[in-house]
Amino acid sequence: MPSYHLTLPYRSAWYTVLLPTLICLGVWAGLALGVPALRGWNIPGWLGALLCLGGFVPGLAAAWATYGLLLRLAERGRGEVVLEGDRLRWRTGRRWHEVDFTRPYWAGIAAGFSGLGERNACISLNPGGQEIHLKGARREEVLRLFPEPGFVDELAALPEEGGWGFVLSADDPTAVRFFNALVECLWRNRQNNERFRLYQKFPWHRRPQPAFRHIRCIRPEERTPEDEALLADLQAQFLDGLADSPVRVTPDYLVGWAYRSPRGLIGGWPDSYVMPLGFITADVSLPQPTLEEPAEKRLLYVQGVGEDGNPLKLAFDWYGAMDKEHEEAEFVVRFVRAMWGKAR
Repeated sequence: MPSYHLTLPYRSAWYTVLLPTLICLGVWAGLALGVPALRGWNIPGWLGALLCLGGFVPGLAAAWATYGLLLRLAERGRGEVVLEGDRLRWRTGRRWHEVDFTRPYWAGIAAGFSGLGERNACISLNPGGQEIHLKGARREEVLRLFPEPGFVDELAALPEEGGWGFVLSADDPTAVRFFNALVECLWRNRQNNERFRLYQKFPWHRRPQPAFRHIRCIRPEERTPEDEALLADLQAQFLDGLADSPVRVTPDYLVGWAYRSPRGLIGGWPDSYVMPLGFITADVSLPQPTLEEPAEKRLLYVQGVGEDGNPLKLAFDWYGAMDKEHEEAEFVVRFVRAMWGKAR
């Protein structure tokens, strides 16, 4: 196997992530704490809530206004990467970091378009918390080397969109050969990839075979012995490890629970929703602010057809980016989307 030693442009997370975050939080804290302090901490409750929740708007505006300058500062960085067989080393200062792909590691791959509409591919690595970008890369080329579309994210954000890492160009043949060799290395050692093992929990290449096409609601006060048997059978087939989730997935169904009927809420028994894969879609909302968890709460929206034949949209509490189950929850959503239109 050929080895590579490249000197590349590097954009530090200090400029693209940390400083913008500190600027945003600094402005927010200045408003949320500074204004009450100037008024002797004697302000009405509504004003305190407004400053606490609304202070993020000027904070985001300040971070956006200074982001261009921070990007120009970030462009001055450079670093080295070395790929030798199944081992990758890199440095951006004096210290070298390393990933041995023959041992357990974590890696994510994205290939498609960035938020700015540019073609890009990105490999994210742990240990080391590093990203390697190939600007101008085509998704089909990455999938030729790593033929698992469900694993390869379609949104490949660039460093200037809040990421970081080494930046290669698809116009450089040496850079392309290096990036392709790294993708081949990830494919060759995919069984050591902790993220890929999460992906393998789901039968991506099997067509779902649900017994019905509509979303079925089973209310606790109306359950029959047949309903109980169905729910017990589905529970034995759960693919994911999201034990405390309001939504679980089987090879043929998405199963969710929510308190929507008065009797169920009073009795502490949620309604059960059995949603056939292949006939439903799933989307995750942006973080939604709440008084308990500002800007953290997210919802899983599931759309399909109800038992009456009319369109039906359901919402369930879902995982945020800071939850430890976030990665597996992401694959659940991808799996549901991938099954759309494939049911027998």
